[in-house]
Amino acid sequence: MTAGAFRRRWVLAVTAGEALGFLVPASVGGLLAMSSAPDVVVYPAMICAGAFEGILLGYGQYVGFGRFIVPRGQWLVATGAGSAVAWSIGMLPGTFSDFDLPSPAAVPWIICGALVLLASIPTLQWLVLRRLASQTLRWIPINAGAWAAGILWTLVPSPFVDETTVFPVLLACYVVAGVLMAATVAALTGRAARHIANSIVGNGEPGTRTSAA
Repeated sequence: MTAGAFRRRWVLAVTAGEALGFLVPASVGGLLAMSSAPDVVVYPAMICAGAFEGILLGYGQYVGFGRFIVPRGQWLVATGAGSAVAWSIGMLPGTFSDFDLPSPAAVPWIICGALVLLASIPTLQWLVLRRLASQTLRWIPINAGAWAAGILWTLVPSPFVDETTVFPVLLACYVVAGVLMAATVAALTGRAARHIANSIVGNGEPGTRTSAA
């Protein structure tokens, strides 16, 4: 497969997987906000919704890599778990009202939390990749950087929506943001994904690839 064909498949599959996945937490979060659900309900619900997002993202990446390149079950578990970790960190500032963002004392915690959030998915995915090929560590910083760029799209609707926004409009805003985020992440990770796919195929481990079915 040519580089262009691989990247087209990767971008389409990953964009679709993440865009559909983001619908889950966007829908759950919108409904919880409109119902004024307490934090004790919102926090675990959003983590679970985030895990489903990760599973759909992982499946999109599995398709983007090509069949039998990565073990499907392990990849979906790693991506779902990484997404759950990311959401558990991302939800902290809004969940705990005494979390003082402007405080200088909070800055190191914010930086550490942001780094862990961005690296959570690719780090757990790397634990799968490292058993399939060498020189896959680059997957972590490349994906973390892609997520840092892509996640900015999810901040765009915030000034225009609030608890009074009707649910269809609220959902539509975040659907558009989710698609743009997904496309950004997919586009920025396509080259690294092709390099890793070629490395795994070059290793010639048919037993490992067959187990992905």
